[in-house]
Amino acid sequence: MAVLEIGLALLAIIVLIYWWSIATFKTFEQRSLPFEKPCPFFGNTKQSALQKVSHQKEITEFYLRTRHHKVVGFYNLRTPMIQVNDPELIKKILVKDFDYFPNHQLFITTNERLLNDMVNTMRDQRWKKMRNTLTPVFTAAKMRSMFVLMNDSFGECVQHLRTQGQSQSVEVDMKVLFQKLTSDVIATTAFGLKVNSFEDPTNEFYHVGSTLIFSSGIQFFKFTLSALMPKLFTFFNMAIFDGAKVDYFVRLVIDAMKQREKLNITRPDMIQLMMEAKKESTVNWTDDEIVAQCFIFFFAALDNNTNLTCIIAYELLHNPDIQQRLYEEVLNTKESLNGGPVTYDDVQKMTYMDMVVSETLRKWTLAPTVDRVCSKDYTLTDEDGTKLFDFKAGDRVSIPIAGLHGDDRYFPEPRKFDPERFSEERKGDIVPFTFIPFGAGPRSCIANRFAQMQVKGMLYHLLLNFKIEASPRTLKDMWESARFSLTPKSGFYMQLVPRK
Repeated sequence: MAVLEIGLALLAIIVLIYWWSIATFKTFEQRSLPFEKPCPFFGNTKQSALQKVSHQKEITEFYLRTRHHKVVGFYNLRTPMIQVNDPELIKKILVKDFDYFPNHQLFITTNERLLNDMVNTMRDQRWKKMRNTLTPVFTAAKMRSMFVLMNDSFGECVQHLRTQGQSQSVEVDMKVLFQKLTSDVIATTAFGLKVNSFEDPTNEFYHVGSTLIFSSGIQFFKFTLSALMPKLFTFFNMAIFDGAKVDYFVRLVIDAMKQREKLNITRPDMIQLMMEAKKESTVNWTDDEIVAQCFIFFFAALDNNTNLTCIIAYELLHNPDIQQRLYEEVLNTKESLNGGPVTYDDVQKMTYMDMVVSETLRKWTLAPTVDRVCSKDYTLTDEDGTKLFDFKAGDRVSIPIAGLHGDDRYFPEPRKFDPERFSEERKGDIVPFTFIPFGAGPRSCIANRFAQMQVKGMLYHLLLNFKIEASPRTLKDMWESARFSLTPKSGFYMQLVPRK
């Protein structure tokens, strides 16, 4: 009898869990919004959640199947998201009617130190005040100063490669190479540290930082669990990040600020800029709120900037004619410097470099979607005033950036790598709000200039010294092989051939 009771109890638990997993899946049916049948637990994101395909590929394919609907229902795990497919409507939500959609949704519910103090998780007036505080940190003038610090790290990376290969070509996992470089760049530009992860790959900054990114492994599992079961996650007092490692970054920033104030030290990095911004702000920001901006800067930039540089290198080896043209522009820039170091302004003037980076961000957008939360009831209408959908306060909105970038109506042959789309002659033909790699409107990515500066600077130094070719382990089709984020399971192996 006991066995029967245990069996029935287990069956009841299984039924309850299954019911819970599909409890939100009537939302769009009840609100007369078209949608695709979701999978229990995973909604419309099963393939990427199980690390079978990249989130970019899954979002693009869902968009292409549903783009005939201007508004469509999408289940991100168990969360109902109202996906807006039309560029004009996207402009309304992100810009024109921003007051109705001012915040990001909270994917995770946690009381972990720093996470609720980061600018991307702040809401309403608190976000607006922090955004205003941060804006002066990312001006062109501040980028010029930071680029000088970056140049040292670029030089150390090239020297490491030269030493490795001597005069011979060398096979490199670009993911490992550029992750070390990006870590060094962030260490010097954001945290005031001089680190060389090529000479000392076991240094604490790189070791601690590389365990915090959550695109794979245990970090990815914890992030997914917190999004899927936030109450359970909170009930068991689980944490996405190791508290000791977060405290390491807190100490770095606070100790640096104290030392600089005591000794009157100035350095053109993010800590210095945040200290100045804090003094000039009318808001009395706490130390944790200041540190949190350095923290988000770190773990958002480490994976994204690394992946972007890897993917550009991947496209250049598969398109040798584009690589050669970019190398010629790099060479012309070097010759114009008369022996001087390359500067932020020099890199900004490289038009073909900008075209290559832009096309990479289109074809391989790092943020496949951007989200908003409706703050008050709102009726979305078409250009002619036709009602499309009634949003309620609390509704979550999804903008399918990867889908728009992969739509052949806006970008013919979307899987073709063609920098000419962004030439002076053709970029005016791009339909507004179909190319938004960093989002759009007041909540667009504030650090996009920094990311592009780092990538362009490294490509300048890399192409000046090496030709990028395929190695035996080079991936042939990343679109089919990449995991949740754009990182192939087999690595980013390439051959670097020293230039004479």
